[in-house]
Amino acid sequence: MKKLFLLYFILFGGLSTAFTQGLDVQVSGEGPKIILIPGLASSGEVWDETVAQLSKNFECHVLTLPGFGGNPKVEMPEGFLGAMESLITNYINEQTEKVTLIGHSVGGFISLRLSRSIPDKINRAIIVDSYPFYSAAFNPAATAENMVAMASQMKELMIAQSPEQFRAQQEISMPVMTTNQEKLPTAVNWSLESDRETTAQALFELMTTDYRDELAEVSTPILVLGAWHSGKAYGWTEESVKKTFETQYQLAKNVQIEMAPTAHHFIMWDNPEWFMEKVTAFIK
Repeated sequence: MKKLFLLYFILFGGLSTAFTQGLDVQVSGEGPKIILIPGLASSGEVWDETVAQLSKNFECHVLTLPGFGGNPKVEMPEGFLGAMESLITNYINEQTEKVTLIGHSVGGFISLRLSRSIPDKINRAIIVDSYPFYSAAFNPAATAENMVAMASQMKELMIAQSPEQFRAQQEISMPVMTTNQEKLPTAVNWSLESDRETTAQALFELMTTDYRDELAEVSTPILVLGAWHSGKAYGWTEESVKKTFETQYQLAKNVQIEMAPTAHHFIMWDNPEWFMEKVTAFIK
C-alpha cells in the first residue's frame, strides 16, 4: 500500500520521493525551494511538523542522509562531511533556482559548508543548534588536532558497543536532546536504525573539524537558532551560551543569532511555535 501511495504521488505531482545517489529525498508543496537536512542519525521525518507549515508556501525538499534513519549507507572515501557535501551539491545543482537551506546539528554544519562552496545556489541558511567547531563549544581550548585522540576513542567505543549497550546508551542520552516525551522513542529508534559506522565517523569529523575561519568567506545570510536549556543544571545560561555562538560565528558577514527559550537540541520539537516564528520571519 505504501509503495502504491508513493507511486501515485510521484506520477501525479502532490508528493515525490526519490533516491538520489544515496540521498532519500521527499518533495512536497509549491513555491520557492527549501532543502531541509536532518541531524546526526536522524530521519528526514524530524522535519514533518516543520514541512506541514512550510509546504503551504514553499516547495520543501526533505533529505535523509545515507546511513541515517534506516537509509542505506554509501561508500565515503573522502570522509562523511566531504561525501555529504558532494551529494547535496549535486542535488542542488539539479535545481533551476536558488534554494534556502535549513539544517539541524550535522545538517547545519553541512549547510555552512554549502553556503561557502556554492554561494550562487544558496539564498539563505538556517542553522539549528550547530556550531562551526563543535568541540570548542564545550572546551574553549580545543583544536582540531588535540581533539583527534578523544574523538577516535569515542568513535571506536560507539562501533564496539553491543546492540544492547548501544540501545541503553541512546535511551540515557536522548532525554538530554529533547523535552518532547512523545518524540523520544522515535529519536532512539532512528539511532538504532542508523548505520553505526556512519554515525561514528560523522561524530568523529564533527569533533575534529574547525570551520570557524572559513566563515569569513561566507556571505550568505545566516540565521542561527541555538539551544541552551539542557545545560541549565550545569550552570549554563542563555547569555553564556549565546556568547559562545556569537564567538564561533563572529567571522560570518551576515549572521543573526536567536536563542530558544526552553528547547533542548531538537528545537523544532521542543519550542515549535517559537521555531516556526523565527524561520518564517527569516525566509519571507
